[in-house]
Amino acid sequence: MTSVADDLGSILDVIQQPAWAVDSDHRVSYANTPAAEFMGYERPSDLLGTDGRPVEHTYGWVRGHAIPEQAPSHHGTLTHADGSLLPVEWSLVPLIRPGGVAAVYIFRTGAGAPAVGREPKEAGPPRTVAGRLEADRHRRVAGSLQHGAQERLASALLGLNLAREHLDGERVPSSAAELLDGAIQDAQQALSHVRDVTAELYPGVLRLGGLPAALTALAAQWPVPVGVSGNLRERLPHAVEMHVYFLVREALGRAVHGARASRVHVVTELDLDLVVTVADDGTAPGEALDSAPLAAMADRVAVLEGALSVRHASGGGTTVCAVIPVERHSGY
Repeated sequence: MTSVADDLGSILDVIQQPAWAVDSDHRVSYANTPAAEFMGYERPSDLLGTDGRPVEHTYGWVRGHAIPEQAPSHHGTLTHADGSLLPVEWSLVPLIRPGGVAAVYIFRTGAGAPAVGREPKEAGPPRTVAGRLEADRHRRVAGSLQHGAQERLASALLGLNLAREHLDGERVPSSAAELLDGAIQDAQQALSHVRDVTAELYPGVLRLGGLPAALTALAAQWPVPVGVSGNLRERLPHAVEMHVYFLVREALGRAVHGARASRVHVVTELDLDLVVTVADDGTAPGEALDSAPLAAMADRVAVLEGALSVRHASGGGTTVCAVIPVERHSGY
C-alpha cells in the first residue's frame, strides 16, 4: 500500500505552483518544492508540521468536522519565513482518507495570479502594443491552464490514487484494478503535458521569480556550460520579462545548435536601459542557419522598442546584444 507521501509526491511535485497537504489539525504533512521556494525555506521538509492555513481562511474546519465538497478560490495571505506577508489566492481540495480527513492547498501567488479583465494600455507604436498584448495573452492562457486544467487534473489524480488505495486488499476483478491503474497513468501523463505546455507559454519560474531566476533555470537546460551574471535583481514589466526570456532562449539555441558553441555567457545589466548580452565561442553566423533565429530575436527587440546588434569576432565567437528601454513599458 502506498503512503500519503507517495500519493501526494507523485502529483504535487509535477505541478508548478506552490502546494501542500494538511492533516485534520491543519498541519502540513507534505509540501512540494515551489511551496518551499515561495515561502523562503531551503527544503520542503522545513514546512512539515507548520500551520498550513492562510489568513482569511473561510472554512474553519477542525477535527471531526467535514471539509466542504466544493473548494472555490479564496484570497488571503501566508507568512513568509522572514515574517513578511505574501498575498495568495488558493483552491482547497478535500481528501477523505482512511484514518482521518486531509486536504490539499494549491496556491496562486500574488505575482502569478492572472490579471482578469486587464488589458495593456493602448499606447505606443502598433508593433509595441501587439507585443504587450501577446505577452498578456501568454500570461493569461498559461494562468488558465495552470489554475484550471492543472488543478482539476491534480484533484482527479488524487481521487484516483485514493480509489486505488481503497481497492488494495479488496476482492475486485484484476481487470478493474488494471483499468484504474491505466487511468492513473493517463492522468499523470496529461498533468505532465499541461505542465510542459504551460512552461512553453509562460514558465512558472519566470512568473514567480522574475527574469534572473528564469534565466538561471534556463541556463541549466543546455548541454554546454551557460553562465548567467549581471546586476538585475528587481522585477520588470511582464512584457519585458517574457520577450527578453524568449530572446535569450532563441540566442542560446542559435549558439548551441547553429554555431556549435562549447560555452555561452548571458549578462543582464540594468541602468537607464536593460542591456542583455549573449556571448558564445561558436562559429560565425551563417545566413541559412541563422536567418530564422536572428529574425525572431529582432522581432522580440522591436516590439520592446529596443535595438539589437550581432557581432562576430574572428576566432572569438558571436555576441548578441539587445538594449531595451524599460521605462517605456512601466505599468505593463
